[in-house]
Amino acid sequence: MADRAFPGDGEDPVDLRDAADFRRLFEEHRNTVFRFLYRLAGDRHDAEDLVQDTFVRLWRKRDQFRGDGSMEGYLRRIAYRTFLNARARLSRPRVPNVEEHEPVDGNPDPSESASRSELKSFLLAHVRRAVDELPSSWREPFVLFRYEGLKLKEIAETLGITPKAAEIRVARALGRVATTLRELRAKYGEAP
Repeated sequence: MADRAFPGDGEDPVDLRDAADFRRLFEEHRNTVFRFLYRLAGDRHDAEDLVQDTFVRLWRKRDQFRGDGSMEGYLRRIAYRTFLNARARLSRPRVPNVEEHEPVDGNPDPSESASRSELKSFLLAHVRRAVDELPSSWREPFVLFRYEGLKLKEIAETLGITPKAAEIRVARALGRVATTLRELRAKYGEAP
């Protein structure tokens, strides 16, 4: 069983061949996998489909699990590969329409008429757009680092790259997003 079981979080190992154990694994980790895929896909419905695809793939390949590494890392790698395979068929574009966050009074400068809360929302929307516009080779490690809180080694394992490559990609993404934020703050002022 050791070659097909995940170590539990302080519990008995999960036997991937056992349907009840697999269900428990799904219940314990589906929200984490959903959050990860949602940040990559940018669409709730796509992320829900990808979560299902991830666990179906895990079930089908359960005999291939060797027991190396953590359960979270193994699931994350499967989820990431599922995302990569599905990227072409995802239903919505990654880049949100920032104009939806523009003031409705026709004034192009939000600092003149917007409250601080509206300004903060405006700036956050532009930063999100800057993240979405990053090259995917930078965006994906950035999302894992910034939003999922992964360490560079974990990012490297998930993406199948070296830790140094993960470090460089995260640094480049951080630099690009920081530049965008500085430009926005210079143009519109500080948000709380």
